[in-house]
Amino acid sequence: MRYQGMLRVVMAGLLVLLVGVAAAGPGWAEQAAPPPATANDSPGLRAMATVAGAIGSFFYIPFKVGAMCPGMALASGASLAVTGGDKATAEYLLRVGCTGTYFITPQMVRGQEEFQGAGAR
Repeated sequence: MRYQGMLRVVMAGLLVLLVGVAAAGPGWAEQAAPPPATANDSPGLRAMATVAGAIGSFFYIPFKVGAMCPGMALASGASLAVTGGDKATAEYLLRVGCTGTYFITPQMVRGQEEFQGAGAR
């Protein structure tokens, strides 16, 4: 019973952390670009998009980091071994698995930014 309570506290903490990261403003190296104004741009919709992005990232990041990228890295290594050193195919497989979006932002949830899945450049 105690383990379940601790697990809930850890999960709640991770969710709060992800919401904070998703809601953070531009970093010191970025210049803030004004988001496109929409007719339904209310604080409630922005907050819901932030929460949805955090929840989506909570599930997508472990899948991308724990399954897609390592799986394609293994496939890339196998391709390199099978083809006798053909780097083009191995690099392509590695790029497909490890590039693209890692964090789902509120702008992606609202359709203002493009989600770049596996293989995106």
